[in-house]
Amino acid sequence: MSESIYSWIKAGLIKPEQVQQGLEMAGQRPNRPSWLEFIKVILILMGLLSLAFGVVFFFAYNWNEMNRMFKFITLQVVLVGLFVLYIVKAKSNGLSQALLLAGVVILGALLALFGQTYQTGADPWQLFSTWALLITPMVLFCRSEALWIVMAVLLNTALSLYLHVNRSFFGMSFLIDHLPWVFLLLNTVLLACVEWLSQPQEKWLQEFALSHRWAAQVLAALVICILAVMGLEAIWGGASMRGVNLLFYMLFMAATFAFYRYVHKDLLLLTAWALALIVFILALLANTVFDNFDAGGLLLMAISLIAMSAFAVSRIKKIHGLFKAEKSS
Repeated sequence: MSESIYSWIKAGLIKPEQVQQGLEMAGQRPNRPSWLEFIKVILILMGLLSLAFGVVFFFAYNWNEMNRMFKFITLQVVLVGLFVLYIVKAKSNGLSQALLLAGVVILGALLALFGQTYQTGADPWQLFSTWALLITPMVLFCRSEALWIVMAVLLNTALSLYLHVNRSFFGMSFLIDHLPWVFLLLNTVLLACVEWLSQPQEKWLQEFALSHRWAAQVLAALVICILAVMGLEAIWGGASMRGVNLLFYMLFMAATFAFYRYVHKDLLLLTAWALALIVFILALLANTVFDNFDAGGLLLMAISLIAMSAFAVSRIKKIHGLFKAEKSS
């Protein structure tokens, strides 16, 4: 239907004043009720998150004026109230997701209060790792893409803080040049889980299935960014690690392209992949130009950028056409 409506518009079979209505009927443009529902969900989400962060800042500002019991009771009452509302409003997807996010923020505040009061953790990474561990059941059973992103942020923050004070993990020592590998491993595992749940084949996984793929796209974009950093490390990093970084970069880039070209076909992520590859090639040219700084080298970089961008756009358009042909066949 979407291809037909655009061909009709191009052929002039639909009057200009009826184009918007036709696109709405074909599902290519949101109609008025869809916009109102979207705005309603956004306002509810912003309101509940503002409430959650307001509670956190209220405690931070009035820390010395409130006794310990009042702090714990207030946070626990707010947390229980949010989850009760979630159970009551479970049928409303937008409201339930907003309540979950607000509850996760309050849970983090409660953990921080507990740690500050009883000095249970000497390192900040313990707060974020415990926070991520406690929300794991909610992430799995509530089927929320937003909660997957929150857990990814918490795990990356915990890992970053941990590696800031400890350069070993499960008996393995890491240098600063190894850090992109660690973050690549963590986020690749998270991405694999989200991709697995976005299109589950097994019946028992239907209980955890995600309705959209935007969380997978965010995590995949993060993985591609880490790969881009590894590519730059292969050019400008330590001499002892350049070969290994280049090998990891090439292997993961090839695997990423193959996965999003042939398995989970995703044009957006292929575009991000092409951008990362362009950055890597430009960095190679820049490495030569900076060693021999001249106008000819800069001109070569500019021409290369234009040529690679044009080639990438043409290939992406061709792949888009192949995706549509494969989908219609």
